[in-house]
Amino acid sequence: MSSSPPPLGTGPPTDEEINYYYTPMFSWETVKDQVDSGDLGNLKRHPAMQIRYDKWIAETAAVHGSIVAYLINVRLGWGPTETRPATPASHANPTYTDVQGHTDSKTLGLPTPPSTRPLTPSLNPPEYFTADIDPKYVKILPNDWPYSIPTSVKHFVFWTRVPIIHPAIVSPKIWKRIEKDGLWGFTGSDRVAEPKSLPGEDDSEETLQLVRDAHKETHKFVLENWPEDIWEVAWFVNPPRLQSIPGLAHGHVFARKK
Repeated sequence: MSSSPPPLGTGPPTDEEINYYYTPMFSWETVKDQVDSGDLGNLKRHPAMQIRYDKWIAETAAVHGSIVAYLINVRLGWGPTETRPATPASHANPTYTDVQGHTDSKTLGLPTPPSTRPLTPSLNPPEYFTADIDPKYVKILPNDWPYSIPTSVKHFVFWTRVPIIHPAIVSPKIWKRIEKDGLWGFTGSDRVAEPKSLPGEDDSEETLQLVRDAHKETHKFVLENWPEDIWEVAWFVNPPRLQSIPGLAHGHVFARKK
């Protein structure tokens, strides 16, 4: 006797919903290939989940003023501690509906969005991200809206209040390369992330070592949080020009238990 379909919600999907309604489009090997190629635009959510996500984004931005404010104040807990508006689909009143196809605070009569606390507390924060960074500057969360990957692969995001890509750890000699490609790597397998080159660039061993050095702190952070005797991981950090939330650096981790 087959089990009944799980209720289909409107907010971040449950594991049961993902398993039942959103069949994975990408294999684990494909995920690793895309991370290694740098062509990350091809890693996407299931089309049906994307529609659900777009609606949720509009409603959440209407409640909180912006997705950045929601992320900082609510999801990461780095914002004000006073009572916050309910998030759409959180099963708390009020509920939210489109008004003539739009979801903005004024037309919905919603409360004034909470202010955003500065990302970096005034207590002499580090200049850039390191593997041993104080926990108050970093938080690991599951991706509430994961890409269309196998259910055996978990999609995490680590958020940090300080830059991951920074001149102090990225030599000027390779800055253009990192600016184009970002950072990426693999742990828990034989796969190795090979530095990419731009046409006409110096590919001497010295230069390639500088590229490897730029990856070291993030790679160590991944190893410490997803031990390679337990997890096989593919990770990446978008280059600054592609980061969706300026001032709030983050990296993606796809992890599969061995």
